[in-house]
Amino acid sequence: MQFRPALAASWTIKDDQRVFTFRLQEGATFHSGRPVTADAVARNFNRLFDSRVGSLLAADYAGVESIRATAGDTIEFRYPEPFPALLYHLAGRTHVADDSQTQPVGAGPFRVTDWVRGSHLTMTRFDGYWEPNLPLADEIVVTWAPDSAERLDLIERGEVDIVESVPAKAVEDLRGRGLLESASTASTRKLSLAFNCGVPPFDDARMRQAVAHAVDREAIVDTFFGGFAHVFNAAYAAGSPWAPEVDPIPLDLAKARGLVREAGYADGLTVRAVTTNVAPVPKVAEAVASDLSRIGVTLDIRGYDDPPWWPLIYLDTDWQAAFQGMGPRAHPDILFRREFMTDGSFNPAHYSNPDLDRLVMRARVTVDEMEQARLYREVQGILREDLPYLPLYATDALVGYRPAVDGFLPHPLGYWDVTGVSASDWP
Repeated sequence: MQFRPALAASWTIKDDQRVFTFRLQEGATFHSGRPVTADAVARNFNRLFDSRVGSLLAADYAGVESIRATAGDTIEFRYPEPFPALLYHLAGRTHVADDSQTQPVGAGPFRVTDWVRGSHLTMTRFDGYWEPNLPLADEIVVTWAPDSAERLDLIERGEVDIVESVPAKAVEDLRGRGLLESASTASTRKLSLAFNCGVPPFDDARMRQAVAHAVDREAIVDTFFGGFAHVFNAAYAAGSPWAPEVDPIPLDLAKARGLVREAGYADGLTVRAVTTNVAPVPKVAEAVASDLSRIGVTLDIRGYDDPPWWPLIYLDTDWQAAFQGMGPRAHPDILFRREFMTDGSFNPAHYSNPDLDRLVMRARVTVDEMEQARLYREVQGILREDLPYLPLYATDALVGYRPAVDGFLPHPLGYWDVTGVSASDWP
């Protein structure tokens, strides 16, 4: 990955990747009109470690010795041990805000002017943005439309300029009628079946393996995604320096049934499974339920909106399996530290393996890239054996946009940058 300047105009890395110094863009201001200073940036990062805030991102920067302003426009991150992944953590998120999470006063190209939870978010052009002549749009309205039919209806009526998660099977028809152009790129956005490893039956690895051998993942990809997804077998796919050499999990109903019997469920069982109501996940859940019925496992599927999905999945334990989206992660430290370590802030599977914990923390401070990659491949080997999650599929970043729209490109990590987006028929 190549990093390019944004609010940080430049940076230096010293002392074997222990000391990172960032210089801010000259003239950058918050939406409130106050200047973006190194003190403000340092204060926002240090706020992550305040126990009263309870930030899930605190673990991303765990072990930092200090984050401080060394000049009016310069911030220093100092670590007692090397931390090669810091730039990956910083590049993926915007931390600099001057207010709460629900009333953000940031320093980006747009400022939030209206937010109705579950409905829409309105952002207007910030004239004080530090980059000249940007953004191009006067206003951006993000509409929440979790249902595929609703998204298609918005496209048909010409009420949206850009649409995420266009139903793959509708792309060719919409393109043929001149309603939509599409762009896609490979991404690491995935859906997995998370097993609650803290309660029966999935506290037994044999039951997790039984499910893995019973689900026809290729059929799911073929049925729902029309070529815009693929089955994945590890956190990082072939071509990545962190990709392990693992064989696909074979579809083997006889082996699955045998594992169910060995685990003590020869008479069958019912599993409480939860899913979001965002298409196509409910339909995928039904397909998985059909597959599992062949080995005596009945899924009792319960769908949830967001909220209460996130509190349910991370704070509640009254479920045994969950169809869990796993967002793109630019670096293994982000993925494994958050989602697979015993104390991970995004570990809904309640998975714990001390050997994996030690490997992740060792890789975190390893500067040699080849050795670090070897450690991360070893981590994925452990996950393949333990199976706290069954990988189902990874989707391409497929985005549709009206033919009049210019300047939009999908990002493999799923981020939207609309700073340079325009349309020939906008007023």
